[in-house]
Amino acid sequence: MTSVLSHAQHYAGVLRWYWRGITGADAYERYVDYLRRNHPDAPVPTVEQFWRDKYDDMERNPKTRCC
Repeated sequence: MTSVLSHAQHYAGVLRWYWRGITGADAYERYVDYLRRNHPDAPVPTVEQFWRDKYDDMERNPKTRCC
């Protein structure tokens, strides 16, 4: 029974990782990792500030969207 549960937890984690990658929900974590690796002295923005800046940039520079 434990083996079945551990497999289910593993696949749930894989599914969560995959879904967050597709939807972009992991963008903040990836950006923070990038900053820490490449610009260790740069201040890390808050989650709210990151998304605000990201959406502002998307509005200024539309790429692929329907409208």
